[in-house]
Amino acid sequence: MCGENRTRNGKRVGMNINSETESSSPVRSEAWAQWMGVILMAALVLNYANRAAFTQNAERLQKTFSLSEQEYGQLESWFGIGFACGGLLFGVLADKVSVRILYPLVVVVWSIAGTMPAFVGHVTVLAISRFILGMFEAGHWPCALRTTQRVFRPAQRTWGNSLLQSGASIGAIVIPLAIVAWDRVSPSHWYGLFLVVGVLGVPWALWWWNSTTYADMQREVYATAEATSVDHEIKLIEIPLWQVFTTRRYWILFLFVNCINIHWHYLRVWLPLILGKEHGYGLDDVQYISAMYYVSTFAGSIACGGLTYFLSRAGWNVHRARLAIFFGFALLAGGVIPAAFLAKGWLLISMFWIAGFGSLGLFPLYYSLNQEISAKNQGKVGGTLGFSAWMIISIVHPVVGAMVDADPGIRPSILTVVGILPLMAFLVVLLGWENQGARVQRSTMND
Repeated sequence: MCGENRTRNGKRVGMNINSETESSSPVRSEAWAQWMGVILMAALVLNYANRAAFTQNAERLQKTFSLSEQEYGQLESWFGIGFACGGLLFGVLADKVSVRILYPLVVVVWSIAGTMPAFVGHVTVLAISRFILGMFEAGHWPCALRTTQRVFRPAQRTWGNSLLQSGASIGAIVIPLAIVAWDRVSPSHWYGLFLVVGVLGVPWALWWWNSTTYADMQREVYATAEATSVDHEIKLIEIPLWQVFTTRRYWILFLFVNCINIHWHYLRVWLPLILGKEHGYGLDDVQYISAMYYVSTFAGSIACGGLTYFLSRAGWNVHRARLAIFFGFALLAGGVIPAAFLAKGWLLISMFWIAGFGSLGLFPLYYSLNQEISAKNQGKVGGTLGFSAWMIISIVHPVVGAMVDADPGIRPSILTVVGILPLMAFLVVLLGWENQGARVQRSTMND
């Protein structure tokens, strides 16, 4: 679809923009773009499988290493700090080194780091392995977002990001079920699952390499014209890197990503312990409930992209479609608020599932807005925003653990705050986002 004029009901909704970069790229079909979405999804499956193997074995790890809630939170903090540092490092590298080379490298290294809980015997070494895992797993995002930014046009980009993000759910679904199956065979060797998950990074790297070319990663990038009545594509206007960090869009996304990141990762890290310790569910029940929770998050991610694409095909401006869907998913993510005050039972579980559906559906929207800022410096934009989000979440986990150690009854209050955050993110974007023309004009005046 690159470089062609498209019409809808007699209206011109695309621009024919050819460039030397684009013309030098191989002609690719829409089916290839969808295939690339599946490959990216598979990478995130591995990404989340490695981290989920740790969180879903939280109680076992606490017993094995004699960890308090706060100490367990500190291990997650080391993972978060590593992720934050990796966001900066690989954000810069992804803009300098072809992601065709960089991407498989980070996948293989994080896969090796993910096997370490099967070998280490000291909590300090475990913390170091979590740091390394976080650092290289962070490399996934600059590489993946540069890819979807170039493979998908604006109207399809949220869908491409939805395919990508749905891999988080699949990885998190598979691991709880794998733990149950593993325990049927060898419960005393539960740590062996870390090895199985880690091995899978190598075939993925070969799959990626055989499906891409260097030219695929150099395609022209298009943006959404926010002010038009229908979907309209324009060439993404570049501004100097230093000005990127002074734009209103960047700081809107700073608030946005921190709100949705805290919501998602609080449930990712603490839900198994909330179900097990607070509500008394057994280990197998926690794994089954967690698996269904991630089924709901998968559905939410796919629904977000599908709805955005459907509305754009129906004549909606892409940006307005994103805002409408954002509001609905933020409301659903607020399902953790009633869940905070419910007793053990199906209503409690259902509210967590609804919240998960909304929570993961917010991320493809964030990525799509993230990709509207810069093509040349996409890695740095995503990397610095990821750094901020993970530094904050690395502080949140130990603080939450210490608060719960001091007063286990505080969990409902924490969940209430977590449930409000996505709606705050929506208001920030609704009231503060500016269109590309105004952004460039503002940057020119500041120059």
